[in-house]
Amino acid sequence: MAVKCIAIGNRIMGDDGIGIKVAEEISTQIMQEGIELIFGETDSDYALSKIDDGDLVFIIDSTYLDVNPGTVTFRPISDMMEHNSQLYSQHQPNLIQLLNTYGKKVEGFVIGIEVEKIDFNLEISDTLKNRLSQICKEVYDFVCKAKSKYCSH
Repeated sequence: MAVKCIAIGNRIMGDDGIGIKVAEEISTQIMQEGIELIFGETDSDYALSKIDDGDLVFIIDSTYLDVNPGTVTFRPISDMMEHNSQLYSQHQPNLIQLLNTYGKKVEGFVIGIEVEKIDFNLEISDTLKNRLSQICKEVYDFVCKAKSKYCSH
């Protein structure tokens, strides 16, 4: 079972790029854990091409769930695939839709980071900047814990 973190987002749309920013910040630690890091950005087809049946996948992306900006959420990919029709993404088609369409058999999680605002901006919001180290720690700790659980079987 290969373990892969896939960072999704648009670097020029402010907080929409938070998944990329977090992946960049934790890249050294993630790779030291033997986890492949893939920068899918807005190219869902590219990201899909890097996923194989049986992989353990962590998709790191921005969310808009109407919770506090900087909140990190963790949802099983299987749940997201079941509720696919309720998903909206600026990156159409989104990676969950493509996993469904192509019948990829993967386990894993969507790690969402709540945005404050999405606009044309090369920088993330001050709120996310101020929480960045905590967000990175939450994401890294979750990935390592889940990897241990799924890969110990």
